[in-house]
Amino acid sequence: MTAGRVAAEPAATGLPAAAGAPLAWPDRIPLAVLPTPLVAAPRLADALGLGGLYIKRDDLTGFAVAGNKARPLEFLLAAAVREGADTLVTGGAPGSNFCAAAAAAAQRAGLACHLVIAGDPVPPGPALAMALAWGATVRWTRDADRASVDRALPAAAEELAARGHRTYLIPRGGATAIGAVGFALAAFELAGQLAEHGIRQARVVAPVGSGGTLAGLAAGNALLGGPWTLAGGSASRPAAEMSGRVLDLAADCLALLAGGRAAAAGLEIADVRGPGHGLPSAEGAAAAELAMRTEGLMADPVYTAKALSLLAGRPGTGPVVFWHTGGLLDVVAEAEGAR
Repeated sequence: MTAGRVAAEPAATGLPAAAGAPLAWPDRIPLAVLPTPLVAAPRLADALGLGGLYIKRDDLTGFAVAGNKARPLEFLLAAAVREGADTLVTGGAPGSNFCAAAAAAAQRAGLACHLVIAGDPVPPGPALAMALAWGATVRWTRDADRASVDRALPAAAEELAARGHRTYLIPRGGATAIGAVGFALAAFELAGQLAEHGIRQARVVAPVGSGGTLAGLAAGNALLGGPWTLAGGSASRPAAEMSGRVLDLAADCLALLAGGRAAAAGLEIADVRGPGHGLPSAEGAAAAELAMRTEGLMADPVYTAKALSLLAGRPGTGPVVFWHTGGLLDVVAEAEGAR
């Protein structure tokens, strides 16, 4: 291994098994401080008419303000190191938190990071500024459509390879089977924390962007025997499109871990885009204000607040877990825009 690189950990024997059978956990490079807290939110639960509400605080993963992005990057980074890569290649919108987190993760492993960003060059906001500070290089697609990144990523990787780099290509948001493993493992983490409260069955609600978070949770839920109903708030793409995407990705993750078990049923995805991706919605703003007023909880306008708005429409008596995925840099960006 090249000097200064971080080694990938071999698949550990101490990682969870399903129904007594060992799972084929891929290598990982630890980034996050785990487990993240699971905290009760009684005042917010009362305001929403919920029987019980817990917040899974993945905004507190403790790595590079990355929030939930640290979980998939542990496995994606290890895969890159195992393949002998010297450069991570990924991309997204100018405000992509995943791009910033990938740049930080590359630094952690002694790799370079090249980002493909949608649109024309703009003054960097908090996320892109941090990515640049972590040494990332950037090329712009000159097309504001985020799908332009998907088209440009393979060409960028090929160009870097032609210049002698050994690249590892990560799709937008890290939504691959290996990336989703981070959240399959997180499902076991959550199950243990809920058990401490005497809870097995729950409704778990999470924001949905590229789909990796919910897909990994769906895979983990299947491996746990399906104790949860999973709900996602799609803030990036139409709900019908994301339902298929998430289920396919969950199946790929299960195939990687356990040889292809079927994903659990009970997956709900609602469209919470509002006026569009990256634009605040009235429902999200109301949910964020309520969370701040009752629990002092910050929720970003791009993903977390919009998904949080789903809780208001489904009051009930059973326990609910809301997966706070982070997005604190978007909170900062929103505050700066308000000044």
